Amino acid sequence: MAAPIADIASPLNPVSSDRRVIESAVPTVTGVKYGVVVIGDTGTNNFRDVKLPTADGPTGVRGVVTDQGDPNNSGAFAVGDELGVCMSGVAEALLKAGATATKDEPCIAANGGFVIPVAGSAPYDIVGTFRQTKTAGANAELVSINVTPYRRFS
Repeated sequence: MAAPIADIASPLNPVSSDRRVIESAVPTVTGVKYGVVVIGDTGTNNFRDVKLPTADGPTGVRGVVTDQGDPNNSGAFAVGDELGVCMSGVAEALLKAGATATKDEPCIAANGGFVIPVAGSAPYDIVGTFRQTKTAGANAELVSINVTPYRRFS
């Protein structure tokens, strides 16, 4: 039997690549910070405008904020600031306080932009899948997710 082919690095088989797709966005509300899920703001005409979800299981998910906000403003961005949103790839998202992430299970956005396990009935947008198992304590905590937004209808 021949020896197995070595797993070599090449443009088709990169080693430890992140493969993130980042979109430029502009918050139209306060409270947007690193690790939150943002949705498109349908109340404006600017395609880059985003806001925080106001209920669990929203539709219109754009992705997860990957830039750090103003350290003098609790890490939050001001309305009108420019920020990066991960639309595809691996990112850290804020797991809602008291919620439990289970590795390889899908997650949805919650009120305030946190991620939670799927609950409730469709339609809603899946944000991606948890890449680790973790339970947040009294405060929201960062958890690794594979960002792959898509709409679930049933």
